[in-house]
Amino acid sequence: MSNAQLEAAFRSALVELEQEKPSKAGELNSATRSKSQMRAFLNELAWSDKQLETFKEVIDEMLNERREAAKKQEQVQTYKAKLINLAKDLDMSYQELLVTMVDLDSRR
Repeated sequence: MSNAQLEAAFRSALVELEQEKPSKAGELNSATRSKSQMRAFLNELAWSDKQLETFKEVIDEMLNERREAAKKQEQVQTYKAKLINLAKDLDMSYQELLVTMVDLDSRR
């Protein structure tokens, strides 16, 4: 191993060790996953009830947006699967089917 490879391996090991350290109660990082860890973090922020309510509203909005985006993505995937199956039924390629659909739509 060259010096550069050894140095890279050492840095990588240090990063892994840093990530494995248990997080403190007031730290929020990728390892903060449990409900109790999140509660401890939020308690240390010492937010007022109004701030916590605002935080809850923002979180609810974000979750709704994510759910809607996931639902739309699922609908797109379902539509694509239906088109693929239709193309197979018509003995066409997917691309040919798309071109045909565009042509039909442009004739309207």
